Amino acid sequence: MSRSLDRSVRFNGPGGYIINMVLFLAGVAAIGFYLSPLSPQPTDLLVEAFRANVALNGLILFVLGMGIIYNLRQAAVVGPAVSWVNSFRNSVDPSRTRLPRPPALIGAMSRMLLDADERGGRLSQASSRAILDSLGQRVDEGREFGRYIANLLVFLGLLGTFWGLLQVVSSVALVIGSLASSGSGGAEAGDAVRQLINGLQAPLSGMGTAFSSSLFGLAGSLIIGFLDIQAGQAQNRFYTDLEDWLSGITETVTTSSGGDRSSMDAGKPEDLLSGLQRIEAAVTRLANAQSEAQTKASEDVRREIRMLGRTLIEGVPAEDNPPPSGSPKSSSKDR
Repeated sequence: MSRSLDRSVRFNGPGGYIINMVLFLAGVAAIGFYLSPLSPQPTDLLVEAFRANVALNGLILFVLGMGIIYNLRQAAVVGPAVSWVNSFRNSVDPSRTRLPRPPALIGAMSRMLLDADERGGRLSQASSRAILDSLGQRVDEGREFGRYIANLLVFLGLLGTFWGLLQVVSSVALVIGSLASSGSGGAEAGDAVRQLINGLQAPLSGMGTAFSSSLFGLAGSLIIGFLDIQAGQAQNRFYTDLEDWLSGITETVTTSSGGDRSSMDAGKPEDLLSGLQRIEAAVTRLANAQSEAQTKASEDVRREIRMLGRTLIEGVPAEDNPPPSGSPKSSSKDR
């Protein structure tokens, strides 16, 4: 395949975007370390928030870790695709046997490029469009799972919020009921206050569950959102570079055979005008032929009608009204 027009296109790998993702994760880790008991100013804020509901907060952190790994992978898969395209562009082997195995992201594109290369021609516009559509569809399908993880983190945070509020409502109802029963028994005011303080521990625990799960869920969604943006930019940059490269190896006008050249010549204004004149003359001849055929058919019909009328007129007297006996025909017959 001729690749003389694609040397100006330079494919950029995902290294810069992965570095941005790693730096962002390092900043998040630094904030978490600062709010942990291991920091120079120890604090138990995150630890206590996590202990408010270990099961739900642990699930949120697990989903967060899975989302981080997935988005890093989405950005990293662009690297093998860029390497394969560069190997294809720089290869001097006509059989392409030394090319590496194409990654799944550009599997359809690699087959189309190799098939076109075997035929010794350039890509058609339909093939280029099919390559870009296939790549765009695979990129969109890959990013859907990343968006789902971000939405899942928000959902888990809201789930913990409603769970904690439900615990608060139930605990407050129990505290009020216990105070009412102790007041009817005539307990002292100090005992009632201590009972109220002890009873408020459960509602406060429920509020801790609500706010801690919301904290982890929203923070995780923020982290996954930034990583998804960086992975999407890496994939979109590869898509743009690929589109620019394909535009340089795509045939805009086919001129490989004499038949194609004649079809190009047929597109000149003079040829179009003469072609329209020939079409108009053919339509006129067809209309004249139809008119003559209709006239001839009408004359034939009229002729047949006249002959049928004569036959009927001549045949009726011969059958129903025989000639009189004194007519010349009968007299001659009698003789």
